[in-house]
Amino acid sequence: MTTRITILLILLTTTALAQTKSVDTYFAQIRAGKYANVPAEVSKPELASGLLKSLSVYATDTLPTLRARAAGLVRTIGLQSKVQSVRTQAVQQLVAAAKDKDTGNAGVVLNHLTGFRKNDFSAAAKDSLYAYFQRKSGNINTLIRLLGYLNVQKAKDELFALSQDGAAGRKDRWAALLALSRMGDEQAINDVMNRVKRMPVSDALVYEVFPDLVYTRRREAFSYLLETLNSDAKNCESADPERPSRIPCAYRVMEMLAPAIGNYPLKLSDSGDVVTSDYPAALAQVREWFQVNKEFKILDDKY
Repeated sequence: MTTRITILLILLTTTALAQTKSVDTYFAQIRAGKYANVPAEVSKPELASGLLKSLSVYATDTLPTLRARAAGLVRTIGLQSKVQSVRTQAVQQLVAAAKDKDTGNAGVVLNHLTGFRKNDFSAAAKDSLYAYFQRKSGNINTLIRLLGYLNVQKAKDELFALSQDGAAGRKDRWAALLALSRMGDEQAINDVMNRVKRMPVSDALVYEVFPDLVYTRRREAFSYLLETLNSDAKNCESADPERPSRIPCAYRVMEMLAPAIGNYPLKLSDSGDVVTSDYPAALAQVREWFQVNKEFKILDDKY
């Protein structure tokens, strides 16, 4: 028995050293300005926890490029893991990386965090994000939306004050309204919908504002989106630059609703397009599905 334990410890130690060497080699190449392949170990779930620990060293490197690469690998490892402790560890490391003095790096890291589920964020991670918001650090727009997604209730009063502050930037006021809407504030969602309904349905509204309505996860917003889904008005441009034509905005709405509705009848590809060879048939299928499933479930566990 003692011999088996000794062998196991040797194997574990050897594996850990191999992980560290692989990571060190990757970052040494980047530091030297060379092209570096992502370590193969990153794709191995059983090595996830050890790799995250190895990457923590580079999260505070003096070179912004290395810190950014480290955060990118932490994101990849966390998102591909099915182990809750690993995902939580990855989020905690990314939240720490969001303090990066390089505002570009910090902004990218905050966007990384939007890919994680709510239950991946510990209470400490939420508290840290709230503290960043209080310090009025950079990338405030993304930070506000994260607070709304995570339902950080202690930020509500400050978000409301920001939403009503005429001296604040327009994007920040809008983000505050969206965050409050996501957190269940009735005044905020009413304000959002009143503003949106005054705008004509067009490419600009669909691509720039409709994703914000999906973000709120509010039934009032989804009811309005369904009006466009069921409309045949050709208010949008086709995505084909070689054959421009007017098409119903319903097709874009059909795609953006997919990640936010439970048991949605269509699947999306990795690029965000509906998996279908017949878009008109897919649209008809979705319209019929909503007719049958009027009490559809809105998914709130993702950003």
